[in-house]
Amino acid sequence: MTKRVIHENVLRPRRRRLSGVTLAVALVFLACASRAGAQPAAGPDVETGSSPPSAERIPGPGSSVAEASGLRFQFTPKFLTGVPIGRFGNRIGASPGGAVDFAARVGRTPVLVGVALDYLRHGTETRRVALYPGVPEVFSDVDTTNNLFRSHALVRFQPSTGRARPYAEGLLGFSYTYTHTSIDLGHEGGRAGTTHLGDFAPSFGAGGGVTIGLASLPDAHVALDVGLRYVTSGDVDYLTRGELRRDGDGVAFTPTRSPASLFAVQIGVAVDF
Repeated sequence: MTKRVIHENVLRPRRRRLSGVTLAVALVFLACASRAGAQPAAGPDVETGSSPPSAERIPGPGSSVAEASGLRFQFTPKFLTGVPIGRFGNRIGASPGGAVDFAARVGRTPVLVGVALDYLRHGTETRRVALYPGVPEVFSDVDTTNNLFRSHALVRFQPSTGRARPYAEGLLGFSYTYTHTSIDLGHEGGRAGTTHLGDFAPSFGAGGGVTIGLASLPDAHVALDVGLRYVTSGDVDYLTRGELRRDGDGVAFTPTRSPASLFAVQIGVAVDF
């Protein structure tokens, strides 16, 4: 009887120890399983500690350069030749000039908005005069230029994919015509000048062209830009070459008034960044 009691007392602590170990193992297993279920499928690399590339960093086959590298802006300096039409074309001929466009893409759409600036010179007259009345041997050039400056808000539709990217655009802003005379006063005197005539008018236009990719850099895309743009304005006063006349101690002129309408043939370099 005593032996049985002693045997029971020996076995009961062992069963309790076994039950405690079993319960601890079960709790550890459940904890590990719960943690494994909550962990995302794609975790960091155990050996390198780096995270796998996400879909936003790696462009797919159909994604654009702009979407892949975050290119959102477009800067385009250009050379242009203005071909006046209508009454404006009857008074002046083809005019050289320069332009610059700056636009920002609206999200991932094909729409870009920005500004377009251009400048044309439609006539220059130069004459030599004695710089000082008492020193007739010293001459300087007097330059009279007839100019057209235009500033417009720009809306352009252009895809962000492909090596050749056609575009269409609309413009709304103003045109400014002016005639200016300047003289070089020498090294210390600099230049002095006078604006004889200046006139503003609202203007608008449309255009189109194509950019052809030249190079793709890590943070930029460079392309050749070839385009044609038509802009017309309200009536403005302007002068043409030879219409500014010297009259005694002053000058006299009779301006022409008409819309400043012309086509611009443009070529430049478009940089997306």
